[in-house]
Amino acid sequence: MSDSIFALFLGFGFIWILMGLGGMALLMKSQNQPLRFNRDGILVFLPIVLVFLIALSFGAVVLAKSG
Repeated sequence: MSDSIFALFLGFGFIWILMGLGGMALLMKSQNQPLRFNRDGILVFLPIVLVFLIALSFGAVVLAKSG
């Protein structure tokens, strides 16, 4: 039962991430601005993604050890 709740949580998390990225891209395109990723964008994006990947990896290891 706990595996299905974890999968549901991850599914909704990924949907929210995709909606946020899509909304940001649409907002930038609506103002006729090019989508560009420079050094400042990477400095903001990289720590967020690294923490997210570390948390998912930790959750997967704990789930694998318990089951």
